[in-house]
Amino acid sequence: MPFVKWPASWHRVVGSIAPWNYPLQMAMWKMLPAVAAGNTIVLKPAEITPITTMMLAEDCIAAGIPAGVVNVVAGAGPVTGEALVSHPDVDMVSFTGSTGVGKRVMELATADVKRVHLELGGKAPFVVFDDADLEAAVQGAAAGALINSGQDCTAATRAYVQRPLYEAFVQQVCDLFAQIVIGDPLDEATDIGPLISRRQQERVAGFVDRARKDGAKVRVGGEIPGGALASGAYYPATVITDAAQGSEIVQSEIFGPVLVVLPFDSDDDGIALANDTPYGLAASAWSRDVFRTLRAQRDIQAGCVWINDHIPIVSEMPHGGYKQSGFGKDMSTYSFEEYTQVKHVSMDITAEAKKGWHRTIFSEK
Repeated sequence: MPFVKWPASWHRVVGSIAPWNYPLQMAMWKMLPAVAAGNTIVLKPAEITPITTMMLAEDCIAAGIPAGVVNVVAGAGPVTGEALVSHPDVDMVSFTGSTGVGKRVMELATADVKRVHLELGGKAPFVVFDDADLEAAVQGAAAGALINSGQDCTAATRAYVQRPLYEAFVQQVCDLFAQIVIGDPLDEATDIGPLISRRQQERVAGFVDRARKDGAKVRVGGEIPGGALASGAYYPATVITDAAQGSEIVQSEIFGPVLVVLPFDSDDDGIALANDTPYGLAASAWSRDVFRTLRAQRDIQAGCVWINDHIPIVSEMPHGGYKQSGFGKDMSTYSFEEYTQVKHVSMDITAEAKKGWHRTIFSEK
């Protein structure tokens, strides 16, 4: 199907800022619905991962997308990103990244009352009820916590386990985490690779070190590896217990391969703890009881709630958050609506000068 060159009056300019953890995927999530809805887009990749987005721009040219429809600018967030968000010719801003930066994007966008779409941080709870399949929950917790070396805003970061299963869950998840092989991503024996940068490695290590000082127990991992791995930004799969619910390690996004495991008593407690952070992007609940799962998916405040699984995202379903995880949707038909503007058009075809509603103005003569 050939691309159509839209009349200039149809164009709306979308300024999009993509994150570094899935740079090509996030760029596509933003570009495709924006262009499909008839907009042009100026896309800024994260300053540390610009190359795949540049390659995407080249592919757009090769595919015959008209010049000026897909545009890419690279640079630092405080300079290039803020200039893009603040530009008077940008009609809408789409941002994926941290909640702190998302607040800054909103602040800048208010000057021109720009439309804003934000997909921000997460602190996904992983709620295991006492009738759950323990083996499946342990396996799911490891996969959900360690995907992309934990650098995923929907990653399982807080496992709440009902007390009858708590000790067994902790033991089994620690055994599984201890088997995780970290190393070169090109080695087929590797389970998880390095973090994005030394800065991120130091950030993750700082969270764990402060949690340890605050009295939490590091059951597995928790130390920057030496030896052959010292040359990279590696951090091991880490399990933490005995942390306070209000502590930094439980409340703040770490963005690394760290899982905190805490117990709960009643179902009410489990739901309340799951909701007890500023975030609401994703969550999961594990149970064989359909009524428990129905309640969990209804009462957990998150844009996505998985049942007996954690992480799978499909293009047909919307992705977006509650609370300080932002608003608006990526993927599915809902994402298309983010990049459109509804217009009400009414046309009279009677050719009558006097309309029935005119009686509200003119008295009957």
